[in-house]
Amino acid sequence: MILIFNTIIERKARDNFTNMIAPRITFGRNYFVIMLEDRFTELSQFTHLLITGSELSAADGSEWDEKIISVIKTFLKAGKPILGICHGHQMLARAITGDQVCRRSSIPEFGWKKMKLTKNRIFENITQPIFLESRYDEVFDLDDRFEIIAANEQLPVQAFQLKNRPVWGVQFHPEMLWNDGNEMLERHLQKHPDQRKFWKNEMQNPVLIKDNLQIFHNFLTL
Repeated sequence: MILIFNTIIERKARDNFTNMIAPRITFGRNYFVIMLEDRFTELSQFTHLLITGSELSAADGSEWDEKIISVIKTFLKAGKPILGICHGHQMLARAITGDQVCRRSSIPEFGWKKMKLTKNRIFENITQPIFLESRYDEVFDLDDRFEIIAANEQLPVQAFQLKNRPVWGVQFHPEMLWNDGNEMLERHLQKHPDQRKFWKNEMQNPVLIKDNLQIFHNFLTL
């Protein structure tokens, strides 16, 4: 069974991930969703860990950091597959290496952005490497335990794999399709209109964006 750690704070967005997005990225497999405020002790029944994005800042830290890192380390110790998205990607890097690998970005990144991907199992059958970005923080200066597998002109570490381990982090949002992603960005930019100057759209064919879900299929077939 897959464990989805939903770390989203805002209730509507959190519920949307649980009710709408989680079913489509699990491809009919059994999964269970936990929230930040949930109490849990037994994790051995789960085969995979997927950590969502969040409004929380991995660079600044939060009251939830210890709990998130504890769950990650449990799966790392068990050698089970892990995929972190956005804030989950950043917290995964922190859990492995320490707080020093995550910082506030000098320039935020919002919109549909092209990525340069290396050959990696997690990216098999990705036909148009353009993904939704919505971030203030970034991972940097990873050591030689990591393989950097995606980058763009703005950020050298858009995705990583822990070498020889089924552990990946992606800074972008492959779970978001065209309508979902645009709605999420618009909600954010309405609250923070000064950030619109950082928005960018490099999308060429929105129809092909559904192929981004292949990342989850690749992860879950490990």
